Amino acid sequence: MEAELRRRIRASGRITFAQFMETALYLPDAGYYQAQAEIGRRGDFLTSPETHPVFGALLARLACRLWRALDSPRRFAVLEYGAGTGSLCRQFLAAAPHLDGDFAAALAYLIVERSAFLRARQQELLLDFVGRVQWIPPDRPPEPVAECVLANEVVDALPVHRLQVEGGGLREIYVGCIADRYLELRGSLSTPQLEGLRPPEESAMEICLAAADWVRDAALRLGRGYVITIDFGGSAEVIYGSATPRGALKCFWRHGWTDDPYDRPGLQDITAPVDFTNLQRQGEVCGLEVMMDMSQQELLERLGICDVLEAINKRELPVEERERNLRAVRALCDPRGLGSYRVLVQSKSAPAIPFDLPEESQEVGAPMLPSEAVGWPE
Repeated sequence: MEAELRRRIRASGRITFAQFMETALYLPDAGYYQAQAEIGRRGDFLTSPETHPVFGALLARLACRLWRALDSPRRFAVLEYGAGTGSLCRQFLAAAPHLDGDFAAALAYLIVERSAFLRARQQELLLDFVGRVQWIPPDRPPEPVAECVLANEVVDALPVHRLQVEGGGLREIYVGCIADRYLELRGSLSTPQLEGLRPPEESAMEICLAAADWVRDAALRLGRGYVITIDFGGSAEVIYGSATPRGALKCFWRHGWTDDPYDRPGLQDITAPVDFTNLQRQGEVCGLEVMMDMSQQELLERLGICDVLEAINKRELPVEERERNLRAVRALCDPRGLGSYRVLVQSKSAPAIPFDLPEESQEVGAPMLPSEAVGWPE
């Protein structure tokens, strides 16, 4: 990784931060997501599916309602981008039969995963669902194949450009290198697409031009249905209104975080808050209508997470196991953490989200509380 980054910098004298981030995360056989990514309690960071399996079960409940809103088609394909360890897919497919047998029979699960490393982990975890899951090569030309597109913590890992006001003018932050040390260089904008933006004085801001390409790809893979994006971030006003001299970039390693992306390139995750205003704007260009924009806490409460907490309390479990499960489920709705994540639902030629439909089964059996969930360490 270090040799490749230095080679690329030497070749042109400097590279954009977007090029640095793309290389650090996705360089074949060496990038963080291509060779090192450790997701979960024993890894570098914890996503919602790794926090508790009820997350995937409740998203399956949402998808079941969307399937009914589309008049219960005989085939209902869910396409997940960047499926991580495969936990969300596993939880989703395990929950489906407990919600509606016809929904489970109609369900097809597709995954677009650019990391061969993570794809292998997904295939291992999903051995129980052989034949139910299909992996689509990310470079295959997009075509309408899904009724529901799902992206959980995907957009925050797309490469970003970094900008800063300097001497009253807008400058881009590039990455250079002297000996073995990376350094930041200011220069003119690398692309006209960055013109017109302006961070607060003496603050840096991250701009994800790749988000537009992702929205376009998602819209092309969607037939008639919905795109569900879950990530940390907020409106443009919120993100850029609170910019800092170092920007909002975060790097995760062994459940700790820093704002230094140059410390362990290839060994740590690099993320930036998602500009949901931009996702909405790009979606409109691609024919997607905003159907819903709310916090993860609000969505999960609408989907019945309070009933899950009540059911866990009623179950005959050892006290320690019950408390661990309760803490994990509550963490999904914590307004200071995962509960603050935004959920954006966009639609294409589809009806409004039917939260007022008759409830599915309230059963919180195996898919809601599998045995591997209750024995997790602190």
